[in-house]
Amino acid sequence: MEKSSAFIVQFSGLKFGKHEFDFTVDDSFFEKLDYSPFKKGEVDVKVLMDKKSTMLVLDFELKGWVEENCDRCTVEFKQHLEGEHQVYVKFGDDYDELDENLLVIPRESYELDISQLIYEFIGLNLPLRKVPCEENGDTSICDQATLKALGSSEVEESKNNPLWVELNKIKDQLKD
Repeated sequence: MEKSSAFIVQFSGLKFGKHEFDFTVDDSFFEKLDYSPFKKGEVDVKVLMDKKSTMLVLDFELKGWVEENCDRCTVEFKQHLEGEHQVYVKFGDDYDELDENLLVIPRESYELDISQLIYEFIGLNLPLRKVPCEENGDTSICDQATLKALGSSEVEESKNNPLWVELNKIKDQLKD
């Protein structure tokens, strides 16, 4: 991920205590990522930083949406997301990621690029299974032509495949 000045928190000139930062993730954020599964979205990110003498505590609050494809019919839809995450940043000799919630940055650092953290938190707040019609009971969201084509190919496969024929015989015997 290329470094973006839009997602840099400069902490060196700040007093000890709490400081709030607001960021907006939009399509341009995702376009800079070659490996991102989503290309469109809008996520508001609030970061509350508690600056202490030996560490920083970052509380992230995310709210927004990203455009994804339905796992069932591949239609694009807006997947809403919301979440809160906390990261501890300690000062040490070299950069190190000791834990998913603990970063070590060099003592001479004066800023922190949080773009990678934001990207990871967006991914963590998305469901593994993306089927929007199951969430709200509205099957009109799904592409009916795709669903019909998928349904007919499954039926044809089961009729032509000898394994399915034998399994269906066993299933019928168990019903009796």
